[in-house]
Formats: sequence, structure tokens, C-alpha cells
Amino acid sequence: MIDQSLTLACLLLAGSGVFTTSADRAFSREVAEGELVIDLVGNVSVTDGEVTVTSDSGTVWQNSGNASFYGNVTVIADTLTGTSMFLEYIKAAGIVTMTGNVELTDGQTVLNAGEVVYFRQSGKATAREDVVMTGPSLGYVQGQYALYDRERGSLFITVDPVLRRVVEGDSLTVTADRLEFFPEDNSAEAQGNATVLMPARDFRSTSEYLRYFGDEERFELFGSPVLESEGSELSGDWMEILLDDSGDPSRVRIEGDAAGYFLDRDQDPPAETWFSSESAFFEFQDGDPDSVMLAGAALLRMKSGGDAAQRDEMNTVRGNMMSISFENGEAVEVIVSGSVTGTYSYLGGNP
Repeated sequence: MIDQSLTLACLLLAGSGVFTTSADRAFSREVAEGELVIDLVGNVSVTDGEVTVTSDSGTVWQNSGNASFYGNVTVIADTLTGTSMFLEYIKAAGIVTMTGNVELTDGQTVLNAGEVVYFRQSGKATAREDVVMTGPSLGYVQGQYALYDRERGSLFITVDPVLRRVVEGDSLTVTADRLEFFPEDNSAEAQGNATVLMPARDFRSTSEYLRYFGDEERFELFGSPVLESEGSELSGDWMEILLDDSGDPSRVRIEGDAAGYFLDRDQDPPAETWFSSESAFFEFQDGDPDSVMLAGAALLRMKSGGDAAQRDEMNTVRGNMMSISFENGEAVEVIVSGSVTGTYSYLGGNP
């Protein structure tokens, strides 16, 4: 959207085609080196029939092809509209600068910022000062600096960036040091201190780097990823999270130093299940664990809750492979294979 609207503005102002100019008043003057300057005042309009720029006043440098527009500036190109208080075009450098309450929209996605600068030759655009983008695919994005790269097809947001979307009535918030969006692929990346929050579901993930694939509702987390929800925590070296239609986790896969725990809060005190392995695969039902597959140096510890907690009952199982079935957050069946060992203990008893 940024690229299309400002490119069209550049083509218009470059003077390569035929365009018309109107204003309440116009004055011409000659400055250094024979440059002819035309000052336009009142209801200024410049158009080539496809792109129109209007403003309160403007100045055009005929020889250099530069132009400036002042006050209530509007650029209209097909379905694209841009507004600002000031627009400057430098032809030789191919730079368009819009400042003062800048807004760019294609009718769906809207960008607001204090300043937008488009670099025609490189196909890049920057936005500064209280940058906010809204749209059906983006949700609500804010930050202090944004970079649009036409060749890369991405929008890069930094300096306190935040992404907010609503999923089934719950807000999904992503924060990081830097956010990068790829609109054509409906994907995004969060770099540095990446955090995902879904408060209504008590869902929180942290990592150093995160990739989000919107069409698949899938997250990839790198760099000490941790997934927390009510009564559970999962961690490892790499993590993949798939969400169901309601926004709850449906599957989680962990590779490298997989570890975590689950609490059965239907009991008082709650039952506890702790695990560790080289890799782990989880399936969830309505946000609760349904089954778990552990592989490589699998360890499972289960501490009883409710009345049995008074006896301090504890089960410990080790093996190469382990399959666990859950009900209401509590492990109800465990199948272990390969170098199986285990212990059972309780208060006053013997292992």
C-alpha cells in the first residue's frame, strides 16, 4: 500500500507525462541559475487524470522538477489515498516526504505516522513517530519506526512494537524488540524478547525469536522458548505451536531439552505431572493436555493430589519412549518402552 501510492505520486510529480494544474492564484519567479519557480495558492490541484494531488498551496520548480505542497495535502490514486500537512518531492533523488498527521489507506489497511519517506529508486519507505497500522490481516500494529521494503515484500516495525489481534473474543498481543510482517504470505516474525499473550486463555509464550504463519495459525519459537498456560509450562530449544479455531493450542512439538509440568487443579491440593526428554509431542483438547509422546531419555514424575497427597505418593518412570494419556490434566495411562525403570514411594512406605 505504501509502495503503490507513493510510486504513483512520484510518477506524477516527475513531469514525465502530461498533467494539469489549477489554483486560485499562481505566481512565477526566477531564482538562481535561471530556475523558474511557480507558487500556487488556494485550492491547489495537480493531476494527470489518474493521480491527483490537492493542497492549500504549493510550489513547483520547473527545471529541477521538484515540488512542495502545503496544508491539507491529499494524494488520490485509484483506491489509494494519502493525506498529510506537507508533501515534498525531490526528483533527482526520487524521494517523497509526507509530514504532519500522515495517513495512507487503500480502503482496508490504514497507516498513520508523523512522517513517511518514500525512496523511489530503492523501493523502500520509512514511517516515524507514533506509527500505527490497522487492517483485517494485520490487526492493530504500533511502534515508533517502520520500514517497508518492496523487494523483500515486508514491513519492519521497531522501537516498542506491539501487534494486537482479536481471536474468538480474546486479544492476542505480540511484543518484541522488532516485528516484521510479510503481507503476501500472511506471516510475521518477532525478533528479540518475543512474547505472545492471550489473557482470556491464560496463554503466554516467550522466546528470543518467533515466526507466525497466519494461514496455518502456527507459531515457531527459537531461543529458550517457554509456553505457559493455567497450571502448565513447557520449554525446550525449539517449539512449534498450532492453534485450533477457538485460539487454544491444539498441538505442540518440542525439540531439544524438552521439559515441563501439568497441574490437575480439580483436586486440592492439585496433582502434579513433571516430564523431561529429548523431544516431545503434545495434543490438546479444549486447551487441556490430551496425550503426550516423549522420545529420548524420557523421564516422568507424578505426584498425587487430593486425599492421596497426604501420603506424599510419587511415581517416577524412565525409558527411551513414553506415551501418556491425560484426563482433566492428570496422567491416567503411561506406556513406556526401552530401558524401562521406575519407582513408587509414599509417606511411611518403601520404594
